[in-house]
Amino acid sequence: MEWTDMIHYQQQMQKITRSLLPKRKSMLTVSECELLAHLYLRPDQNTPVLLSQGSGMKKEAVSRCLKTLYEKNCIRKQRKATDERSYQIFITETGLAELKQGYESILQPFYDLWRSSGKDFEMFMYYADRLAAQIEKGQEDTEDEIL
Repeated sequence: MEWTDMIHYQQQMQKITRSLLPKRKSMLTVSECELLAHLYLRPDQNTPVLLSQGSGMKKEAVSRCLKTLYEKNCIRKQRKATDERSYQIFITETGLAELKQGYESILQPFYDLWRSSGKDFEMFMYYADRLAAQIEKGQEDTEDEIL
């Protein structure tokens, strides 16, 4: 494929991603919503390390988001009885309400594009899902490599 074709595709991807940005502000950032969603959907995977692995976010970014979520009263922390250095994280009622409001804001552009594009949007998301899985698999394969 020619580099000019790649530039065109890159520009098209930027148009799509810009169109999917939320139109209205939420109290939570997209990353904070993502972590709350992980806590809600997978309550057993509620440590910072598991959140980092599950979300693909760097540990430092997860730590910053968790600190902010704690300050916003969206999560509570509980020390593990077996390891004083480790803790579990749980979503609060405030966190659940903010998650719902945040995702309504974040997902509205997705629903709007889906309504206007129908099957094209569904096919795009199908292939995006496949590409994301391929990227994740590639990251797993390279984690064990020595540079």
